[in-house]
Order: sequence, then structure tokens, then C-alpha cells
Amino acid sequence: MADPLRPDGSRGRPTQPPITPWRFLVWVATRRKGLMTAALITSGIALGSLPVLPFFLTGAVDYGLRERDWGALAGWSLGMVGAGLVTAAMIVWSHRLTVYWRMDASYRTLQLATRKVNRLGDDLRRKVTTGEVVSVGATDINRISWAVDSLSPTAGCIIGLVAVGVLLFNTSVALGLTIFIGVFIVGLVTGPVLNKLQDRQEAYRERVGDITNRASDIVSGLRVLRGIGGEARFTASYRKDSEALREAGYKVAAPQAWLNALGEGTPAILLGVVIWIAARQVAAGDLTPGQMVAAFGYTSALLLPVHWLIGCTYRIIEGRVAAAKICELLNTPEREAPAATLPGPAAGAGLHDPESDLTVAGGELLAVASADSEQVARAFDRLGGYTESEARFGDVPVADLDRDELRRRVLVADHDAYLFAGTLTAAIAARDGGDRVDTAIEAASAADVVESLPHGLDTELDNQARTLSGGQRQRLRLARAIAAAPETLLLREPTSAVDSHTEARIVERLAEARTGLATAVATTSPLWLGRADRVAFVQGGKVIATGSHHDLAAEHPDYRALVSREEA
Repeated sequence: MADPLRPDGSRGRPTQPPITPWRFLVWVATRRKGLMTAALITSGIALGSLPVLPFFLTGAVDYGLRERDWGALAGWSLGMVGAGLVTAAMIVWSHRLTVYWRMDASYRTLQLATRKVNRLGDDLRRKVTTGEVVSVGATDINRISWAVDSLSPTAGCIIGLVAVGVLLFNTSVALGLTIFIGVFIVGLVTGPVLNKLQDRQEAYRERVGDITNRASDIVSGLRVLRGIGGEARFTASYRKDSEALREAGYKVAAPQAWLNALGEGTPAILLGVVIWIAARQVAAGDLTPGQMVAAFGYTSALLLPVHWLIGCTYRIIEGRVAAAKICELLNTPEREAPAATLPGPAAGAGLHDPESDLTVAGGELLAVASADSEQVARAFDRLGGYTESEARFGDVPVADLDRDELRRRVLVADHDAYLFAGTLTAAIAARDGGDRVDTAIEAASAADVVESLPHGLDTELDNQARTLSGGQRQRLRLARAIAAAPETLLLREPTSAVDSHTEARIVERLAEARTGLATAVATTSPLWLGRADRVAFVQGGKVIATGSHHDLAAEHPDYRALVSREEA
């Protein structure tokens, strides 16, 4: 499926014109032209034929009842029944096709959003808030699908209104003019209300994103908040955001109520005016009783189209607001892909980050110690190609490497990386580590985790394996990283949630399992520092010293103080 941002299907570039909400809605709605055409035609027949039924009623009254012609009465009655059956069948088919059309729009939008998120990769969290991503998946995609769903009945309602006007013109010019003038006045009144509704919907949607982001932050940091006594403060902030969201919702309700009033009241007013005019014309002999009945029926047939038209307009406005948020995500700039990728270096090459001067040599176990773990994390991200940098893999710039090859050879593993739902085996094996699961579990000292589960490796886990403790989850993440068997493994605090005895086992087993492969561990644990082939001491984002743990502790007071705090 081509990207709507690029008609030729190419990936986005910041210099390309951004997609607009209305353009996106049109693009989504017109992908299945055959389905779209069929839905619009059946809806037009279904709603456009509703006003036709009183036409048969006119014939039954004027040519059957008044003339006491029972054959004509039966013919006109059968015609009305046949038209009713056709209308009912068209309503069923229109609804069926519209549901297909709506679901196609929903899944197509979901595919685009998912592909964009995949292309952004690790840049996503730097450029888009969690609340916005959650809101896109939870509400915006659904609203876009309902906006597309509303296009079909909207077309049918417009055809129905035109049909009523034409039939009333055929009955009486005065009655036809009454309908068209009334609809025109309603359009003039509705326009400003729709604009106000759109503005307030946009404000409401912004509040939804803000409060979703706030909730995500609170959940992610709940343990820390409780530890520092900040839970009550953030709860108060969330309550304040909730009240703002409620007020924004109340503001949406006002124009929506006006629209509902127009939808319910307009047909009733028009019906009264039409009946009054028709009654005067019957009294004057300009209309027959059957034509008056038909005029009543035509105008009554406006009730459903006008009511639906107002509701569909509201959904389309909601869809436009949602499309604006989808477009913000799709227009998020992506990292420029290299014009031509280069093959990676020979096996055993080292990684070097000029910004921090950190080097991970091939085949070594490197411990990276820093009082600021975020500085080391940023260096690891540069080495792994997750952020733009001048990092090199051997003599090849990391930025010019093929992404698939880089991901296969260099793995950056965070201590809180996501655990996906599925069997434990699948969670650890990931892409191609199925034959290394047992070895990885042993190296991560996670055998007791497997034994504690009811079905061992075949146990189904939910997202993030929430039924397990923090230390158990951390060991499973480490096992997954080991099972991937990358040429270079960059681990960020892989044992921060386990006890010292378990950590000691992991240090020795991982060093043995990764013999001949490069492993860098961001840690200040003396167990890792003492076992490492080399230690890099980072201050201010720069490597200021390298050597053995013993030498650094003897020569650098800051390093000694950092390690002493860990030992304490």
C-alpha cells in the first residue's frame, strides 16, 4: 500500500509537502473505489427512494379510493409494497457495504500509523509523546473509520433531500420552494455551528492527548513517585487535567446540542409549513386530497435524512480532527536514510563513538562505569545506530551500514526493554534464537524462573510478563539478548534488579557464554567491574580513563568513590 504522503510510495523526506487532514480523509476513503461506488449507489437508492413511497400513496388515494377503482388501488398498493421491499433491500446492502468500507479505512489507517512508528524506531519517543501515540491507537483511528462510514449515508441523505424537493415541485411550486428555502436557511445557520464544533473538538482532542500522556507518565514512574513521596502531587495534577478535559467536553456539548436541535426541529417546522400551504391549496381546489397526503409523506420522509445528515456531519468533523492527529504522526520527520548502504566490516571489528571516545573492542568484556547512566545510554544508542552520530563499526560509519545487518550484528539491550506476549520460548527466542534458548536461560541464571511457571517454557505470558517480579523479568530480558547472539552486545544495567548472589552467577556465566564476542555493560557494580577485561570510566559524557578495575580504583578518586558507594 502506497504512503499517502508520497503518491509514488517513497519514504518521507522533510522537504516534501506535509499531508493535510482533508487530503488524508479523501485518500483513505478512495482506496477501494469499487467498494466506495457500490456503497454510495446503494445508499443513494435506499435513502433517495424513501420519499418515493408517498408517490404510490397519492395514486392509491386519487385513482383508487376516490374513483372506487379497486384494481387501481391494488396496483398502486402493490407498487408501494414493491418499492418498500427494494428500499429495505438497498438499506441492508448499503449498511453491509458501508461496514466493509469503514473497516478498510480503519485497518488502512492502522497500517500507515504502524509503519510510520516502525520507521521512526527509537526516534519515536523523542519526537512524539506516549499520550499522542496511545490516543491515535485508542480513539483517532476509530473516529476516522466512522467518518468514512458517514460518507455513505451523507450521500444518500442529500439525494433524499433533492428527491423530496423535486417531488414537491412536481406537486406544487410553492411547496418545492418551501423545502429548498428551508434547507438553505438551515445550511446558513449550521455553518457557524459546525466551525465552532470543530474548534472545540480540536481543543478537546488536545486535552485527551495531554491527560493520556500524564497517565502514562504516572504509571511508568509510580514506583519512583511513591519512593520520593510525590504520588499525591502527581495525583493532584492528574485531577486538574481531568477537570480541564471535562470542561472541554462541556464546551463540545453546546454546538452538538444545537446540531441535534436543528436535526430534530427543522423537519418538524418544515412539515408544519408544508401542511399549512397544502391545506390552503386543497381548499382552493389547486391540490387533490391525494396530493396533500403525498406532500405530507414527502415532508415526513425528511425526518430520517435530516437527522442522519446532522449526525454524519458531526462524525465527519470528529474524523477531520482525528485525521489532523494522524497527520502529525505521519508528518513526523524521519532520519535520512543513506543514499547507498555500505557492507559491514569483517567479524571481530570494534565499535567506536567519537563523541564519548568510547571503544568496544572485538571479543572483549567491557564495563562502562559512570555516575550518570543516561550518558552511557546515549553512547550505546550512537553505537547501535539509533541516533545520528559519527560512530564507526571498524572503518565503516554506522550511519552508512545496512539497518538489517547492523541490528543483526549490534544489539543494544535496555534493562527495561519490552517483553511481548506469548510463550516464554517465543519471548526469549525472538527472531532466530530458538536453538539457543536453553543456553541463554542458563547464562542469565533464569532456570528458576522457568521452573516456577506452570508449563515451563510453554507458559503463556502477557505483555511485559506482569505476573513476574522485576528481577525475574530482567533476567528474561537478558536471556533474550544472549539468545540473539549478536557480534556486539551492549547491555545497560542488566542486573540492577537482582540480588548479589544471582548477579555473581550471571557475571560468570555471561562472560563464558560470550567468549570471543564483544560485550559492553553499563554498570557500577563491583562484580561486573572486577570481572571485565577492561573498564571505561565516563565523566561528563566522555571516557576519561580506561584500565582494570584495580588500577582505576587506585589512580582515580572519583572512580573509587563511585565504586565505594556501590559496595556500601
